[in-house]
Amino acid sequence: MKISRRYPWSLWPDSICPSFLTDPALDHLQGDKYWKIEVEFEYTEENFSTMKDIFCIVPKYTGLSIYEKRIFIGIGYHDEDDWIGTDSFLEPNTVYNITYEHIPDKELLVKIDGEVGFKYDLTIRPLAVVDNPIVFIGINKHTTKEETEVPDLIMYNFKIYNDRGLICHHDFKNNIHGKSIDKTGNLNFLYQIG
Repeated sequence: MKISRRYPWSLWPDSICPSFLTDPALDHLQGDKYWKIEVEFEYTEENFSTMKDIFCIVPKYTGLSIYEKRIFIGIGYHDEDDWIGTDSFLEPNTVYNITYEHIPDKELLVKIDGEVGFKYDLTIRPLAVVDNPIVFIGINKHTTKEETEVPDLIMYNFKIYNDRGLICHHDFKNNIHGKSIDKTGNLNFLYQIG
């Protein structure tokens, strides 16, 4: 799925089908729970000097971005957010598999194609627990008309795991009315916004 900053995607199923969900994936993306997000993607050279936001969890920004090939990690605490530039670089027009694993009160572990690229200690300051989190893919906030319509991110797979296993999987091959169908059957719809 080609994604532009003007037309990003969002995982916020409560906003479109709250009565269908019994165990929303977003309920697990909290600072006091184990979770892992896995993304398979590539980014293009379009808008190269613009931040490429692979995904983020808001309102306390926790996410993965690329700026001029360098990976940046967002870590959202209760009182503020940290924005950390890593020593890892990714080339445009290359498919990568990145896992972003949260082990509560211990660490945040980011793997690039199976190799540890970033490890962050959470023993002193854990991630935030928030009401009604939202996941954005392709942008780090609600979209505006000023954003470019040129696709600069290609997402092949987006997955969320909890301590019991896979609870959300999108390969963007089954889309209906701007919504990607969750392959797990859990009704965690991703939908295009903008």
